[in-house]
Amino acid sequence: LRRSTRRGRESMASAIRSATSWASRATSMSRMRVRLFCSCRDHPWLSMVSSPTSFLPEERILTFLSANAAAGRLADVARDWSHLPEEKHEEGMEVLLQTHLFAGFPRTINALATVRRIGVREGAENWKQHTDSTRWQESGEKTCETIYGRGYDKLRQQMKQLHPILDAMMIEHGYGAVLSRPTLSLRLRELCVVAILAGQQVAPQLNSHIRGALRAGASEEEVRTVIAQTHLAWGEEAQEEANATMSSIDHARYGL
Repeated sequence: LRRSTRRGRESMASAIRSATSWASRATSMSRMRVRLFCSCRDHPWLSMVSSPTSFLPEERILTFLSANAAAGRLADVARDWSHLPEEKHEEGMEVLLQTHLFAGFPRTINALATVRRIGVREGAENWKQHTDSTRWQESGEKTCETIYGRGYDKLRQQMKQLHPILDAMMIEHGYGAVLSRPTLSLRLRELCVVAILAGQQVAPQLNSHIRGALRAGASEEEVRTVIAQTHLAWGEEAQEEANATMSSIDHARYGL
């Protein structure tokens, strides 16, 4: 009887220790989650480049996230995500999704895996999209024409000369199934695209999407802010090249 009683006390003590341990872990995980998600306005890059009041802090963080994902800077991707408000996670996922168009699938996959490890607000993924290529083509043509303005017909002709399938993929997939999705405004999409292209030595494409951002509703000050922060993710040499591209744009060619 004494042995049974002793074993019972030991079993109870063990159960209490186990419960205490799990409670401690849960508290620790809760505190860790609080630490992981920081204030939007505390992001260190926000103070490094001035911006107009129209360019909201959470929008600028999305441009940081885009550039860092494209550059493969996963530690900075994690930091950007930790400063992005949870109610903006859907937009953050959308920004990362579109990155594959301008920086490839590997960098996009690695960035998405990084934010998944940190945590994505439940319901932040918007899987809604057109289910037939006819609608992709229609929306893609409209979005592409908005971005390229008077240069749209010339662009389509050039793409078809390079490869007819490339032209179809650009319109149906790129501008249709991805960039025409409703979760993110075209203005903010294009500002994020500028952040991605600014560091990749693709001056013609950067030139086009700078003008595209303006046509989509971004102010010149907002575009210049994105260009001015290029060095943060891409380095000083990329900054010089992005500045040169920005300077070369003739306002008369915007077609606005």
